[in-house]
Amino acid sequence: MIQNILGRTLPEKIFGIDVLPYQGIHASRTRGRSRIGTKYQPYVVTRDTKRFYDDVDHLLGHHFLRLFDGMSISFHHILREGDGVVLPIIDAFASYGIKNITLASTALFPVHSPLLEHIETGVVGRIEGSMNGPIGRALSRGEVTVPSILRSHGGRARAVQEGSLHIDVAFIAASTADFLGNLTGIEGKNAFGSMGYPLETDSLYADVVIGVTDTVVDRPLEKVSIPSSRVDAILEVDSIGDPTKITSGSLRRKLSPARLEIAETAVQVMYHSGFLQPGFNWQAGAGGMSLATTKYLKDLMIDKNLEGSYIFGGIAGKSVELLEDGLFKTIYDAQSFDLKAIESLQNNPNHVEVSIDHAYNPFNKGCIANNTDFSALGATEVDVNFNVNVNTFSDGTLNSGIGGHQDAARAKISMILLPLARKVPCIIDEVVTVSSPGDCIDVIVTDGGVAINSKRKKLNKRLEDAGLNIRPIDELKEEAVSQKEPIEANLTDNITTLVEYRDGTHLDVIYQLE
Repeated sequence: MIQNILGRTLPEKIFGIDVLPYQGIHASRTRGRSRIGTKYQPYVVTRDTKRFYDDVDHLLGHHFLRLFDGMSISFHHILREGDGVVLPIIDAFASYGIKNITLASTALFPVHSPLLEHIETGVVGRIEGSMNGPIGRALSRGEVTVPSILRSHGGRARAVQEGSLHIDVAFIAASTADFLGNLTGIEGKNAFGSMGYPLETDSLYADVVIGVTDTVVDRPLEKVSIPSSRVDAILEVDSIGDPTKITSGSLRRKLSPARLEIAETAVQVMYHSGFLQPGFNWQAGAGGMSLATTKYLKDLMIDKNLEGSYIFGGIAGKSVELLEDGLFKTIYDAQSFDLKAIESLQNNPNHVEVSIDHAYNPFNKGCIANNTDFSALGATEVDVNFNVNVNTFSDGTLNSGIGGHQDAARAKISMILLPLARKVPCIIDEVVTVSSPGDCIDVIVTDGGVAINSKRKKLNKRLEDAGLNIRPIDELKEEAVSQKEPIEANLTDNITTLVEYRDGTHLDVIYQLE
């Protein structure tokens, strides 16, 4: 066993992977070698080559698509709870008798719960991607057993590009394809917006790329997300899913007055930090407190006659309003979270589609996240060392992926917004799982006050001088524990999941519950 800089004990090898202990945000390992240009070309495409299929069985039976046990296949999750692509295709692989598949979907949601049967029967033998809801909980409870790896959005892009996550076949949902095989997500009966996840990862690095769509047009697309030069074949289906279900779960929660107050305080932190200057940029989000923060930020910018540069990240209607009101010049959209964002991406030239690689990959040459001024993020729990848990409940149950949390936390001012307590205290001595390390978190904003990381002494003084309620993190922890009684995570020694940091080093492992 080995320890990383956070004091987390990890095995030297797990799931066939040599563990690289996390050594801090400024000790990032050397960039892995990019595999671009090495994509396997299974056959030569000519004018007469069949590229369009209307039956998944015919597609899987075609000679260019080599099926084998242990292969890796990927999907993107932009349709979230409305996804209608993953399950039919995994069902088809199962009907061909393929076993031990590595499922490299960018994320899985409750809609994908039927995959549990395929895990039990051995069709799916490994998961490398976020698990939100029932699948993660089933792993924690020992109801199914499958090795799994959690990566941030940027960490996944890095892993695909450097080859540590190899993809044999990428199935890329698109709302429209044209007769040439070009793909987009911004038009068609089920338009979902940005195709940020597969843009510069799966579509470039997978051995075989299959576009999956329910709309094929006989004219060239005007706005191409993924060009036909990267696409081996198109599978036309009845429906790719329901984009009205993109906004689900935490994206729909209404906030109490206390939560709104936290969001308002976060904007005051931004204003008095010294970094809210003309031309600042902002990592947006679509969770409840992030949306509320965006609203209060809009009010402040209007009041102070302040104009920003760009908004980026997961984009919802509140961010679109800031663009339309002239408060920001550009939106960089890696994932569209509601219909207003989709319509804006369709119609506004200043609303720009970007890849997750461009937005979050720590090793690209112009990572947007590394150049961001502010981010406002949520958490399940934080500890007195500012480590953040977004993956497990306090009892250790896996419930969520990392998403862009680690990536957005590299902003100049990264803020965690959470109440002191929910059903359990949210600030504790030590988080159950480290999802984002404390050395990248600057501020914790709660309904009981604001804690500043000790490394940010100048920021602490500025906010104290501004009259904000600045309190030591230990003091906030004591108040949180006085409100709700902490619970003990009763865990076995069985490791279910490996948690990577965005640079490919390892933060933590998640254990099965007793």
